[in-house]
Amino acid sequence: MIKSGFHLSISGGICSAPIEAAAKGYSAMQLFVSSTRSWQQTKISEVDASRFKELSNGLDLIAHIPYLCNPSSPNEDVWAKSKIMMQNNLLACETLGIKSLVMHIGSSLGRGVEFGINRTAKMVRDSIDLAGGVDILLENSAGYKNSVGSKFGEIGEIIDLVGSKRVKMCLDTCHAFAAGYDISSRQGLDKMLHEIDAHVGLARMRFVHLNDSKYPLNSGLDRHFHISRGHIGRAGFDNLFSNAAFRSGSYIMETPIDMFGDNDTNMSEFASIMRSAKLKFDNSK
Repeated sequence: MIKSGFHLSISGGICSAPIEAAAKGYSAMQLFVSSTRSWQQTKISEVDASRFKELSNGLDLIAHIPYLCNPSSPNEDVWAKSKIMMQNNLLACETLGIKSLVMHIGSSLGRGVEFGINRTAKMVRDSIDLAGGVDILLENSAGYKNSVGSKFGEIGEIIDLVGSKRVKMCLDTCHAFAAGYDISSRQGLDKMLHEIDAHVGLARMRFVHLNDSKYPLNSGLDRHFHISRGHIGRAGFDNLFSNAAFRSGSYIMETPIDMFGDNDTNMSEFASIMRSAKLKFDNSK
């Protein structure tokens, strides 16, 4: 069974996201559990936590660490703040009953990939046992300058260094395409999956961020676009869902809301792809 949904806003409070998900009939949801503009952790009351759990019952949930967090940073102050943010997000997820927390591996700011790998592994190793029921999902990057994690071997190295079964991976289709993995072709998709299986293990691919790419293959640019309307295209997504590795699981769209479309238009396109792939699609709308 395929589950799907979007990254949803908590601007109206932590419970606004599951309320929107229910109204739209989503079966999966991603959200931030702390402010995206501040290092300070958002306080979650017992009342809100209880209501959130009730409202989100049945949803496949994932939280995303805010982009301020840079676990690869050589700046000691930024790294220390990032570690506290990661730990606070883990504890918030535990409070809310969210079992998966995704994080960007970030930028080494010129110190090199191996530096970033070791910095990230230490942060995750020092933090993961604070919340025993929450997995940390490492998200592949788009390959921009000084980024870490655009290659699956780098993600696998972090997982090996941490040494915990609760460190997994979140695949972002836009990021993979931008980093040079041509998932729009059968050969390119097979090559990427072989690399994931060799270095990470396909069983660790917990969620997929399903996004089209505004820019061409190997651009190194993290610019999400509407499903089927970017450079991956409809044929690329049809190719993706023809592969056994993608014929179940949970898919989160992080597509823009602009003159070209919104969540409704992207969900409609996703549903069309599911019908073409003859996949069972858990969405009540």
